[in-house]
This record gives sequence, C-alpha cells and structure tokens, in this order.
Amino acid sequence: MKRTPEEPASTGVDVLDGMLGGGLPRDRATLVTGGPGTGKSTLGMQFLQAGLAAGENCLYVSTEQTVDELRGAFSGFDFDLDHENLSYATIHARRGETIEENDTYTLQTQDDNEWLDRGFDAPFTGTYIEDHLRNYSPCDRVVFDSTSGLAVITEDIERYRRLVFDLIRFFTDELGATTLFTAEDYPGDKRGDVLQFTAHGVIQLETDQINNSSRRFLSVPKMRGVDHDRRRVELTIRDGTVCAAPQRRSHLTTLPEQSMVSTGIDGLDTLTGGGFVSGAGVLLSHDGRAGLTALLGSLFKQAIENGMGVVLVPTLELHHERTKQLLDQFGLSLSQLFADDKLFVIDQIGGWDTTNPNVFTHGSTVAEIRQYFETIERDSDGDWITIEGTTSMVEALGEDDARELRYNEELQFLKGSELLVHLLNPAVVDDSVAAFYCDSAEQIIETGYRNEGLQYLTLQKSPTGSVGSTGLVEATHEEPYLRVETPAGSHFRDEE
Repeated sequence: MKRTPEEPASTGVDVLDGMLGGGLPRDRATLVTGGPGTGKSTLGMQFLQAGLAAGENCLYVSTEQTVDELRGAFSGFDFDLDHENLSYATIHARRGETIEENDTYTLQTQDDNEWLDRGFDAPFTGTYIEDHLRNYSPCDRVVFDSTSGLAVITEDIERYRRLVFDLIRFFTDELGATTLFTAEDYPGDKRGDVLQFTAHGVIQLETDQINNSSRRFLSVPKMRGVDHDRRRVELTIRDGTVCAAPQRRSHLTTLPEQSMVSTGIDGLDTLTGGGFVSGAGVLLSHDGRAGLTALLGSLFKQAIENGMGVVLVPTLELHHERTKQLLDQFGLSLSQLFADDKLFVIDQIGGWDTTNPNVFTHGSTVAEIRQYFETIERDSDGDWITIEGTTSMVEALGEDDARELRYNEELQFLKGSELLVHLLNPAVVDDSVAAFYCDSAEQIIETGYRNEGLQYLTLQKSPTGSVGSTGLVEATHEEPYLRVETPAGSHFRDEE
C-alpha cells in the first residue's frame, strides 16, 4: 500500500515529523549528517520501519557493514529486521581487475547471498552501483548508509558532485523512492558541502556536553519547499526506538483560566501563541538599542480599542512629549486619554506634568506606589494594562523594595484579565535583580540588535507559543509600524 506522493513520508520519530509538517517530502533525497555515534544509521532504519508499517517496500544499502553486522548493531532496538518487504544490499570497493583495467577498485558485496550477476569484476562506479541496485526494485524507501563508501571513486569534487547527483536521480526518479543518505560530518570536508548542497533536505545530528553528560541532538537546517521547525531537539533511545524531545516547549496550547491580550502585531502574536499572557507578569527584555516604542504604541492601541486603560511607569524614552508623539502615530490623543481616565502615569523619571491629576509624582517608597495603584483602582472602572520601566523603579525604591512591589503588583492589583508588562535592560541592573524579574515572569520576550544592525525578537519563556523561536523585527510605514517575521514552522509546532 503505497502512500500518495503528496503525503509526507513519516520518519518514525513523532517530534521530527512534527518539525517537518508530517514527514519527509516524497520521492526526494534527504541527507542525514553527523559525527560517529550520533545515530545516523539507527535513524535510517527507523525511517524504513515506518515505511514497512505503512505497507511500503524498503531497501537498506550499506557500504560499510554486512547484514550480520547490521543485525548486531540494531539488536537492541524494536526493529523487524526480517520483514518480508525489507531488503538489504551491501556494497563496497576492493582492489582488483576489470576487463578495462588491471588494478582498480571493483564493486563487491559484503554478503555471499548477494549476486552481481556478471562473469567479471565490475568497476566500482556509479553506473555499476546503479545497475546492481536495480535488482532490488521496486522500492518506496531507500537508506544509503553511507556516502563515505563512495569516496574512493574520485577525488575530483566536480565528478563527486555528479556521482551523488546521478545516484539521487536514480533513487528518486527511476526507483521512485524517498531516500535517506547518511554521511560523516568532518569539518572542512568538501564532499560534505557537496552532499548538503545537492540533497533536497539536511538533517543534522550532533553530540553536545550538558552538565558533563554527552547528549545527542537533532536539527533540520534545510528542507526545500517545507516551512519547517529549525530548533534543535534532543535525540534519545526509549523502549527500543529512536525518540526526540521535547514534544512541546510550552506548557499548554491554550490557557483555560488565563487569556491572551493581542499585541496588535500578527507575527508577535503567532510567536507567543496569541499575544501577551494576562493575569501574570510579562517581561520584555531588551539590550538598550532595540526599538520598543512601536510595540508599546500598539499595546496602547489594543488596550483602548478593547475598553481597557493604561497605567504607565515610563522609561526615560517615554517622557511626556515622546509619548504624545507615539500616541499621535496610532491615532490616539494623550489629552483625551487623560480626560477619559484611560491613562495614568506614575512618573518615576520626572518627565511629566505632575499638576495633571492623572500623573502621580515620583514615589520613593513601596507604600507610596501602592497608594497610587489603590487610587487608580478606586477612581476608575475596567481592566488595565500596566507598562512599567523596571530601571526607574529599582533606582527609586532600591532593589529590595522593588522586589516587594513586584510581588504586590501581581498578587494584589492584577486581575486575571489584566496585563502587567515590565521593561528591563539586564545590563543596567544588578544580575540578581535581572534574575528576579526573569524568575517572576510568566512570559519573557527578549529583543535586541545584532552586529549587522538587524533586530530580532525571541520568546524565551511562555506557557504558550513557540518557545525558543526567533523572529526578525522590521520597521514599517503603516500601523502597527512593526513587523515580526513569523518563525519557520510556527503554524504546526507545539500542537496537541
């Protein structure tokens, strides 16, 4: 029972299938590359096992091991190595004589039960390899393990590229097979570069040290035509099969008791799984260079359009005139917001007119700030978005009192439908203070500039959305004056 060409070919690893939107593209060749012991062959066999479960014909081609050696290597796995639809071909190069040459590499098999069906030794070339493998047609899936065995054919990189290209065309076009090639990943190896360029997709396996423990990881740096998840996952062996984790990086897809407040920026809402989390703290961490005004202006606009008000504890950038200009950009009137009691300012920077009844003067104690919040609650109705510059608050109150206020804000003044956003530049506060605000936040969005002048935004912590994903931030000429690139694969990642 062969699947339709449009349906992806499952890899047998649920998380990897999720990263690829269902599996590998049909009738295409994917390279699995990595160092020794990273699990390339095992991943290849699991890919074939998934094919067998779907009623497909599968072929495992080994250039390095006999069938008995393969059985030994896979003995600890829950693989059906004797399935009637699973074939093995073992080929390798050996010095010998052909009709044309007396001393050259000849095509040999690793096992006595294979046949070359010739009265002479064939040269070890792509043409004769293809001719031998035709004996195993038809095939729906092929694993070619590994391309290292082809290195003796030529040292010329262009000829090697043509050899690999012809083999790919043979498997995918002539046999109509979805194919995995494996290759050792050696730094500076030009053959590896050729393979990665020629293959339709690349799955990268690697090991890394985590707390002095060696761990295996998998990522998909390339998959043509597939909006795939490029984030690295850990590769493990569980119950005799290859598994990848985590299945999801956020706790829930939806929040049954909490809601999300849209930021008004589509790409950011996609990244976060719907917007900023209400009823808990949100930390917007920045490097001091990243532009935040458009995002904050969009939050203002969303709040007002949804009948909410805004409590602003401004940063130096958000003084009276700058905030007025920002609101004007979004079609909002600062004076009207004050008149409608939709905006209150706790002026910790000394940049606002404190004769305005909606502007509270600099507070130097937790009791003063608490009184301001109590006054706002008493004199106005509805829900609020609080946007607070943490640096000015820490400088005004001191570290210990700023911590106490942070607890008070969430535990005593924040409703489940309201939003509390702290703005933090970790470089200008003590490390312990930055760590406290990170620890107490339910959601952390980090933004900053790279050396090339590009601004990026990363979801570092969240109960929803694509945790660990990064989107490019781009200024625009129309509202909301900011675009966040939707991370690759975000439409299918972390789903139930």
